Amino acid sequence: MFNKYSTFIVSIVIVLIFTIKPLDRTPLEQSNYYKNTVESIDNQEITSIEGDTIRVGWSKASLIPPFTAPMAGYGARKGAHFEGVDDSIWVKAVVFDNGITKSAYVSLDLLIVPPNLNHDKISEGLDIKSENILFTASHTHSSIGGYLEGLAGNLFGGKYEQKNLDFITTSIRQALKEALRETHKSKIGFSSIYAADFITNRLVGDSLGTYDPFLRIIKIVRDDGKKGTIFSYSAHATCYGHNQRNLSGDYPGDLTRRLEYYKDVDFAVYGAGAVGSMSPRTKFKKGKKKVEEISKGLYQIISDNFRSIGVKYSFKLKSDKYEIEMREQSFKISSNFIIRPWIFNYLVGDSPKFISTLRIGDILIFGTPCDFSGELVSPIEKSITNKKLNLMINSFNGGYVGYITDDKWYDNEEINTYETYTMNWYGPYNGEYFSKLMKKIIRNHEDH
Repeated sequence: MFNKYSTFIVSIVIVLIFTIKPLDRTPLEQSNYYKNTVESIDNQEITSIEGDTIRVGWSKASLIPPFTAPMAGYGARKGAHFEGVDDSIWVKAVVFDNGITKSAYVSLDLLIVPPNLNHDKISEGLDIKSENILFTASHTHSSIGGYLEGLAGNLFGGKYEQKNLDFITTSIRQALKEALRETHKSKIGFSSIYAADFITNRLVGDSLGTYDPFLRIIKIVRDDGKKGTIFSYSAHATCYGHNQRNLSGDYPGDLTRRLEYYKDVDFAVYGAGAVGSMSPRTKFKKGKKKVEEISKGLYQIISDNFRSIGVKYSFKLKSDKYEIEMREQSFKISSNFIIRPWIFNYLVGDSPKFISTLRIGDILIFGTPCDFSGELVSPIEKSITNKKLNLMINSFNGGYVGYITDDKWYDNEEINTYETYTMNWYGPYNGEYFSKLMKKIIRNHEDH
């Protein structure tokens, strides 16, 4: 007969069996999810990309709600609502049309693009297909929340309410509708400009790791004389800490306002680059002075170089979404064990998993469903063999699968494990996995 101690031990064993399982370390190329996704990409042909001269339109809509809402970005805020507005937050849409395809680049001044966003509802009644919209976010940690479902979503984004998601949806539709209304033939160019002074590797430090030091800039000159830009940078928009209670676009918002105020451009759109593991580097620790330091510095770099960026009429336009498979999602608790996926699904829920692309002339924009690490960018760029494609990699395309980091840090317990443990939900090899998929897509585009 069991005594109380044996009963206790048995109970513990049962709990462990139902809550913990071994980590799957099947080599990447032997895994079914890898094989299935590669086959799917191979079967997704790139056709009908060249049409008439690309026409461009743009517009924006406010993301400041007419009601109170929680802020997203820090669990330490404990669901606190915003109390005021330091600067405006926006959804910005840029539409491209070559007579065959209409595509759009949409950036939201939010922590992430809501994974539960109804893309078909956004495009309903508009002259654009939902699959032709590439989303990204500025990743400001000082914007509205209340649109993320699940316990984890509520922790980082405040209590979920449907009205918050509805408001975001309406604002996106408004921006797209206005951008579609008037387009003009445009010359388009690209530049990648070195800007290392304002970014650092927060995961392992700059002595051990690398960072993505480039501003990537798309320059648009319309035939009506107006100029626009889409640009990305990989430093997190975390200049304000968790004590911030006013809405703000952080440094990306301040930077876009500077570009428009000083008439470098008529319309500026920022999309978060490969922000995984990347923090802003400034002499100020946080707050408005930190925002202004990085904003002024990056503004000067863009302003000094923008005029010299060459532009030309372009004809190639193509949008794609590549559905991807991944391992079971879970929380890592040690090098060899994870919490069973049903627990993760209860706490966090599931998310769409896809890679988005937008091809504009010789520019290829990737949208990834994650905080994509800046350490992974350079090897992907170097895989371009014909030297004709220009690459921009964005995070937060509308799915969210946590952090995708360089695989060499996955089992290193001597580093900041927030990204490799807490926010790594799909096991090892994901840095290699995403890199291989993106390189394959690049090779397909090099032939067109």
